Amino acid sequence: MTGPDSPAPTGPPVEETVHSLDIHGARLHYWTAGAADRPAVALTHGAGADHRMFDPQIPALVRAGYRTLRWDVRYHGASASGTGRFRTEYAAQDLAALLDAAGVRRPVVLLGQSMGGNIAQEYLRRRPDEVAALVVIGSTSSTLPITRGERRRLALSRTLMRLMPYRRLTRWMARASAEDPGAQEYLREAFAANGRRSFLTTWDGMTRAVDPAPDYRVEKPELLICGEHDGTGNIRSAMERWSERDPNSEFHVIPGAGHVANLDRPDEVNRLTVAFLRLPEGLRTQRDHD
Repeated sequence: MTGPDSPAPTGPPVEETVHSLDIHGARLHYWTAGAADRPAVALTHGAGADHRMFDPQIPALVRAGYRTLRWDVRYHGASASGTGRFRTEYAAQDLAALLDAAGVRRPVVLLGQSMGGNIAQEYLRRRPDEVAALVVIGSTSSTLPITRGERRRLALSRTLMRLMPYRRLTRWMARASAEDPGAQEYLREAFAANGRRSFLTTWDGMTRAVDPAPDYRVEKPELLICGEHDGTGNIRSAMERWSERDPNSEFHVIPGAGHVANLDRPDEVNRLTVAFLRLPEGLRTQRDHD
């Protein structure tokens, strides 16, 4: 789990078990921690990263009384194998299969960073009864309308990503995503390890993840988190609009953090997350009643 280029855990490490599942032409790897009878949090990383992105979150969640499942999404990390297109709806199906294989009881809390937030939203739209709450870090809503200009920029980004030398692209993405030098180094390593083909396949799918639904509202509790210095696209303004749309959401800006706020300011993100998870009925752990 934690390696030389992994983000530093916050608090004492916890024991995790690694598993794998063969599904639709790929062997997906996932990691579980915490007691099997506790409320579960499933964590999905951002594009180009891997499960290590959540090294600082796992100890805090397990200590708070939650079971965790984090995974390497198809085309990423230990799950790098796969063929065909990447789409968030396919990734949501993969996540459902992993939760079933791990015996995770529903409803589950879905926590996602960037791409992981879009996968969490897709899961919620397809399986609303299986989701207790959303925690989304540095991601846009998949269902809010976008302008023609924004749609053109998404399409153009596919071409620009393909034209840029991949080594240069990985350095640029790492600097643009993180404020913390250690987080930047982790991202550079993860991007390089995943490779150009996997990243471009994933990016193509992410630019097609927007599915505007003007009348759609999320009724589940939502915690929306954005770094103060997140300059990737229009994420901050988009998350503000997202929070204004949904009645059960709360929006927080993390001072001094970039796109990967959970790595730049892990203690603050952990504090907000654990406090939020203890609010909705049915998510309270035994510790809340002690």
